Amino acid sequence: MHSKMMLPTVSVAFLLSSLFINQVQCTISYAEVRRLREEVREMFYHGFNHYMNKAYPYDELKPLSCEPRNPQKEPRGTLDDTLGNFSLTLVDSLDTLAIFGDWAGFERGLRLLIDDLSLDSDVTVSVFETTIRILGGLLSIDHLAAENPAKLNMTYRGEVLDLAIDLGNRLMPAFKTATGIPFSRINLRHGVLPGETVETCTAGAGTLLLEFGTLSRMSGNYTFEDAARNAAIQLWNRRSHLDLLGNVIDVQSGKWIRGTSSIGAGIDSFYEYLLKSYIAFGDDEMFTIFNRSYNAVERYLKRDGWYLEVNMRNGQLTRDWVDSLQAFWPALQVLMGAVEDARDSHGMLFAIWSTQGLIPEGFHPRAQRAMPSAPGYPLRPEFAESTLFLYQATKDPRYLEVGREIVWSLQNYTRVPCGFAAVADVETKRLEDRMDSFFLTETLKYLYLLFDPDNVYNRRLDFLFSTEGHPLPLSPPRSRVVKK
Repeated sequence: MHSKMMLPTVSVAFLLSSLFINQVQCTISYAEVRRLREEVREMFYHGFNHYMNKAYPYDELKPLSCEPRNPQKEPRGTLDDTLGNFSLTLVDSLDTLAIFGDWAGFERGLRLLIDDLSLDSDVTVSVFETTIRILGGLLSIDHLAAENPAKLNMTYRGEVLDLAIDLGNRLMPAFKTATGIPFSRINLRHGVLPGETVETCTAGAGTLLLEFGTLSRMSGNYTFEDAARNAAIQLWNRRSHLDLLGNVIDVQSGKWIRGTSSIGAGIDSFYEYLLKSYIAFGDDEMFTIFNRSYNAVERYLKRDGWYLEVNMRNGQLTRDWVDSLQAFWPALQVLMGAVEDARDSHGMLFAIWSTQGLIPEGFHPRAQRAMPSAPGYPLRPEFAESTLFLYQATKDPRYLEVGREIVWSLQNYTRVPCGFAAVADVETKRLEDRMDSFFLTETLKYLYLLFDPDNVYNRRLDFLFSTEGHPLPLSPPRSRVVKK
């Protein structure tokens, strides 16, 4: 049963802009593609080098202040859950250097991590963010170093894998709940602290299997994979009769605190990891769950081309604006083989980018403007990711045009002398003193690969990008893995 809430309507101009991607005659040349590749490379080093020179070993660079973000001196609310005194930006972005073919730079970063990185900090972090950014980064770095010994002027002995195992062990106490759904936060030294919140989001608890499964296969310890897989199953077991999941759940009681379903913030990457767990590990049950989830999304959430938020129990509309994180959906559709659907989804998102210059965190299609409560653009990668995936699937040069527009916007709206700054308001283009690590490890990585079609990572079929853009190796089904 659908709600009688007014559905979004859009102007003729907005609809025409959404059709651009299917109608424009592409004029981008091979020379221009190569120039854009080098421009993106320069953008990466502009941000990365300023982080290394001005902020390392702290987690983040403040690009407007040109100084490190020190959470002890300047907390930034819940975003501090991402910071853990583990040189976040270096760990998260180092594999991008390998994709560039900059093995000397990769080795310098590798040596720093081996010599300096310690995970024994009395700091409380997000289980989800630490898994996808730090654990995923460490696993990717280990894999790259281990499979490319001839490109390194050092002997790599698996030191980064040891760090990954250490981190995995520090995260495991989060799963000790009545449901098996993990706490959202954990102290790296002391575990789950007394009084810790029992609320977690579906994405936070259900987007762990790719990293934990890879860690299990690299270490031979399958308690990691078992815990992450069980968390995803426990979430699915609490679905509604419509096969929809809510957004926020109590990890102890298993009851939904916020029973709204979407493909945006709080639930987005749950869908992604269902499919990727099948691709990476041959997990048939995850594939079955993915198909049921995807069909439910298409049936109950999609309204006039937009994916909106609905009540998980009855499918009635609860929010009529678009969440920017759903820009990952076209990439997921490409991965599952629904390329034409991906084209349509991407076209709607491109209409937002082309009219706003960026995609705000919240966009109201009927008003055709950013939501006042969510007007910013924190340098997110999802639209660039979907653009890359569609180009790889179709080789349609019009997606190179879209990539060029993304680069232009980033250079003109977000570049500052000390890096790139998040946009606090896409309408005024006011900046914020923040450069999240995903800008270097995802946004610029995807754009670089878009403009470097001959890159080995555009041809290899033995890896999969995690939700944080880390290339992780594919593994055989668990029944065929020889334990170490």
